[in-house]
Amino acid sequence: MKKLLSYTFLFSLFLFLVACSSRKALVSTGEDKQRTYPTTAVQKFAYGELYRQAGDFARALIEYEEAASIDSLSPVIYARIGEAYLALNRMTKARNAFLKSVELNPDQPGLFDMIALTLVMDGKMAEAEKIWLNLIENYPWYEDAWYNLSDFYFEQNDTAKGLDILQRLLKKNPDNTDVLGRIVDVLHQLGRYEASIPFLEKLISQIPDYSRFYQSLYKTYIELGREEEARQTLLRWREHVNPSPQVELLYADQLIRNGEWDKALDILYQGHAVWPGQWAFPHLLAIVYIEKEEPDSVRKYYNMALNEGSALPVAYRNYALWLADQDDIRTALDVILEGRDLHPDDQDLMYMEALLLDESDEPVKAIRVLENLRTLQPNNENVLQMLAALYDRTGQSARAEELYEILLAKNRENPLILNNYSYLLAEHNKDLSKAWNMIQKALSLEPENGAYLDTAAWILYRLGRYPEALNYINRALSVLPDDYEMLYHKAMILLSMNQEDEANELLQKSLKKNPDYKPARDQLEAMNHD
Repeated sequence: MKKLLSYTFLFSLFLFLVACSSRKALVSTGEDKQRTYPTTAVQKFAYGELYRQAGDFARALIEYEEAASIDSLSPVIYARIGEAYLALNRMTKARNAFLKSVELNPDQPGLFDMIALTLVMDGKMAEAEKIWLNLIENYPWYEDAWYNLSDFYFEQNDTAKGLDILQRLLKKNPDNTDVLGRIVDVLHQLGRYEASIPFLEKLISQIPDYSRFYQSLYKTYIELGREEEARQTLLRWREHVNPSPQVELLYADQLIRNGEWDKALDILYQGHAVWPGQWAFPHLLAIVYIEKEEPDSVRKYYNMALNEGSALPVAYRNYALWLADQDDIRTALDVILEGRDLHPDDQDLMYMEALLLDESDEPVKAIRVLENLRTLQPNNENVLQMLAALYDRTGQSARAEELYEILLAKNRENPLILNNYSYLLAEHNKDLSKAWNMIQKALSLEPENGAYLDTAAWILYRLGRYPEALNYINRALSVLPDDYEMLYHKAMILLSMNQEDEANELLQKSLKKNPDYKPARDQLEAMNHD
């Protein structure tokens, strides 16, 4: 009796699974239920379903194939065999199983859809396209075929055809929000924001209380630089949808960018009272107080944001940047280290830590952080350039040169790399011809850049071409008249031209600008000693 009950349960399970089998592969028509099912086949199929649901497709396949060997007339079993082979990435066998299922029950668009997918995986694009075109013609109600065909065209970079398929589907049902949403997503991916606006307005008219549509329309207007329409979208969003932190924060951000500080403060204070655990409200409050130049309030609200416990890395980064701007490098570094404890893998925080360590005169520690970051971002030019500068400063000029060669191999048109590398060579008085060629290239790209003009002057000084060097340094100082290093360079050029008095004045001026600048101090002492 117990055995009979067990079989009865499994048989009921089988009928249920047939009726509820994935529409993507097979839609039950009821014809299968007129047959008598071998009990063992039912049991094997049921075990296969259990393994499939557990994600063990190899074991599921064994059970399904044993079920098919007992009952070779069930399209459901062959559909499941096809799905299992598909999951195991065995496309030919999957396709053969789906074809067998089609033989037993031809009127199944989902099976043809799966066959097309296996053809794509095997690189047989034309055959797959043909199947999908037949499906949308003969089974126009089967939307998966339309979606898969449009995705197929997008994957083939045939955007026009992909959009055409979606728009044809939309004509069949103009109120289909899924299709409208897909069209918007595609247009945004293509950067065609203007074209997406009518579709977004249609979505909003159909579901006026759905935040995502307003958010997408807001993003669209921001991308187009249409600030007022973005603002109006936020107002509509706030009017038609229940209040949320997201819309309130976006609205406050809009007010901040428009310089409406007091309105922004009202929104942010209210938002923080309603959603006290949201770190972004005190974070934006701190930004408002930066603009209002109230440093005590800036510290108060940044600390409040960080104490929420859910603050994102951007909050730590922004607070540290502000502190560094206040010349509070030590506290800025502490903030970044706190952020890194909570977000150890955040690469922006790693870079900020290196910058602050450099500012704290801890170049060796900065190098260690940057080398770790380099393993994560081997092609990041900022990381490589900073590493090169630090290696040079710590007496490892050979490693610095290696990095500059790597950078130049990636981009020979970057004037900053050309300048920094040529200046390194000039400082070490080596490969001056190469250095001159590089700085000339940099100046051809940015002819009035004061730093590049200064580098050119210093290379010419090293080459002993003093009148030319003086011309370049004068041009550099016309751009940056108070740069202490340029003042020192001009002094050294004038000394080489026997203009000691003017050189002495420039060295003193350089030290006045930066009392800790050692080259100028050493040169003055040497001149006084003489």
